[in-house]
Amino acid sequence: MKSEKQLIRNSSRQNILMKNQTSSLVIAEVAPQDSGWYYCEVNVLQKDPEWGNGTELVILAPPSAPQIYLQIPPDPLAGQWALLCLTGGFHPRELTLTWTHQSTATNIDRPSVTNCTLPAVTSHGNLSEHWTDGALLSLDWLVNLTVSQPKCFQVIDNHSQEAYLFSVFFLPLKQSLDAGVTYTCGVQDHPAMSTALTASFTWGK
Repeated sequence: MKSEKQLIRNSSRQNILMKNQTSSLVIAEVAPQDSGWYYCEVNVLQKDPEWGNGTELVILAPPSAPQIYLQIPPDPLAGQWALLCLTGGFHPRELTLTWTHQSTATNIDRPSVTNCTLPAVTSHGNLSEHWTDGALLSLDWLVNLTVSQPKCFQVIDNHSQEAYLFSVFFLPLKQSLDAGVTYTCGVQDHPAMSTALTASFTWGK
């Protein structure tokens, strides 16, 4: 994936085998960073090097099942409540996150599509310190966001170096929220997926 070709040498993961004038490159424990074009160069004395056409290696890793977290503002009555939908571990980075909400009273499903195709940004701390198994999540750096439309972020966990993509869906003010409304986050349109993955959160009393 480099802008210029780089010579591959034997390592713990990449092993070059030579036998009967045939050379093979064996990559163990293939990872997304191994994606790219691979070329074989043949050097013969008193001749210019000859190149093959190259072989493209594409590594696909499906996203994890989405998880929804509820962010509680410092002032629960007057502050902006939000839902966060989180997925990670996917490659390449292009996929689509969608939000829909459905009310049991009106039985209306209104989609709000957010297309998340953002490149990775500067790492933002160790996310593993924040994510929990519960439905509640509090991230101080989201408190001051004033965006009303769904917004996507991509961050990297400093500990695992895994990329995460999450979408923030801002809810109406708490006093105007009706009970029985279900919000669903869907992950789709990724080349390593055959079906969409969804997670739901129902606003109770």
